Amino acid sequence: MSVRQLWEGADKKGWAEELNGRTKLIMLFLFAILTITVDNPRTLFLLFSVTLLLHVAAGTSIYKWRVLAILLLLGLWGSMFSQALFFAQTPRTPLLTIISPECPYLGQLTGGLYVYREGILYGAVQGLRSASMLALGLLVCWTSDPRQLLQALLSWRLSPQIAFMLVTAIRFLPVMAAETGEVITALQLRSDSQKGRSAVLQHLPYICKPLLARCLRRAQTLALSVVSRGFFLASVGQRREEWLLREKLCCLVFLGFTVAVVASKIIYLLSEQGLYFGFFRIIYDWTVLYL
Repeated sequence: MSVRQLWEGADKKGWAEELNGRTKLIMLFLFAILTITVDNPRTLFLLFSVTLLLHVAAGTSIYKWRVLAILLLLGLWGSMFSQALFFAQTPRTPLLTIISPECPYLGQLTGGLYVYREGILYGAVQGLRSASMLALGLLVCWTSDPRQLLQALLSWRLSPQIAFMLVTAIRFLPVMAAETGEVITALQLRSDSQKGRSAVLQHLPYICKPLLARCLRRAQTLALSVVSRGFFLASVGQRREEWLLREKLCCLVFLGFTVAVVASKIIYLLSEQGLYFGFFRIIYDWTVLYL
């Protein structure tokens, strides 16, 4: 599998690829609201597990699973490590001392540097949020044709220029990855160097100029193509993709569930500020247990 195929959507036609672009974007937006609203670690882990199950159901290839695993592990590790070192809330329990306060210079400057248990837990919860959105976002990108997302944005009366810029940004990563691989291969052939990580590191300082030149040529070709096809004409937004009734119903059900979760969290937060109502007791208990 090439570098570009690794980041772009697949050519197969499954249930995920056949979904309307509006359905995917609405579900992604509502899922983002859920991950922001929920604070319970078990519920966040459940949401994260749902995104992984969706990848399994969509038939994500093993190569993309590797990319997803690396990105998820890096994100979780970075969140946990940073919060473990710089957790400022109380109480906090030191598990490991990296810099002692008695250290001659660094100890007086930093006041000591510790690894806190509460910071690790807090970082794990925050990392689950970003990991869930990353997994679902990659699923949308890997199962969506750019034209599908473009039609979805245009159907919402969004400006063709803005919609085109958003979709182009989604395609930027796979195109840049493919261009970088070609530039590195060309530099290795010209210098007659061996393949490997050390050879790639040697050529990194010389990648920017040829990569920038290729991007400028690609941008010029893309601009001429868009203008020649009349993409920015007013009639473009009139061509709409059919949105099935069952997909609309699924979006409405998920919207209702998201609104109920957000409303429950708001009611609970108001109760902490003194606005307590007895007939909302079931909502309070449900929010404490699951949100």
